[in-house]
Amino acid sequence: MSEQNIVYVLTNPAMKGLVKIGITTDNVDKRIKELYSSGVPFPFTVEYAAKIEKAKEVEKALHEAFGPMRPNPNREFFEIKPSQAIVIIKLLEIEEMTPG
Repeated sequence: MSEQNIVYVLTNPAMKGLVKIGITTDNVDKRIKELYSSGVPFPFTVEYAAKIEKAKEVEKALHEAFGPMRPNPNREFFEIKPSQAIVIIKLLEIEEMTPG
């Protein structure tokens, strides 16, 4: 069996219209606390998170698919609706991991 990690979809009220698609090997709550640094005025909201087989490949495929909607090629942010990434993740998930 290949490695399973968590792919997540985040939003932030300070970043209207942007969605962050990323991956973590740990729990999602810990990851969003790491992202809430002095450079971000509000904490991130987890729109969806799921444990996925071959999560690194899935994250890379999502980044490629939404690449034209990426305002900065060096960041994991996309000008899409969260639902656009979530519907794909749901097709591939092993287990939903969205907090709450």
